[in-house]
Amino acid sequence: MSPPRFVHRKISGEDFDAELKRQGLTRKSFARIFCQNLVTVNRWGRENKGQIQDIPSWVPIAMTLLTLPNALGTARMAAAAMIQADRLHPELGEFPYQKLRQMPADADVED
Repeated sequence: MSPPRFVHRKISGEDFDAELKRQGLTRKSFARIFCQNLVTVNRWGRENKGQIQDIPSWVPIAMTLLTLPNALGTARMAAAAMIQADRLHPELGEFPYQKLRQMPADADVED
């Protein structure tokens, strides 16, 4: 098997955090918008068991796209439509935010 064609530049955890701050996002909100596990996102660019977990190459691309006009709102709406169930509010039923197309408020507790 041959190696991948491209070698991509990596961004640091500090760069990631700085860009999140510049855009008014937290790691939690980024994880929610891009349907990522918060534990995983919190490991990106940080030392874990003696190793730094690389930030995926799609992340800086996504961060760049979020700077386009109305992109953040559009991304939030698309992510909301993908939520099949809200475990904190099971009474809302299946795809609770698809009609609202609005992200639910970030809870203090994440699994």
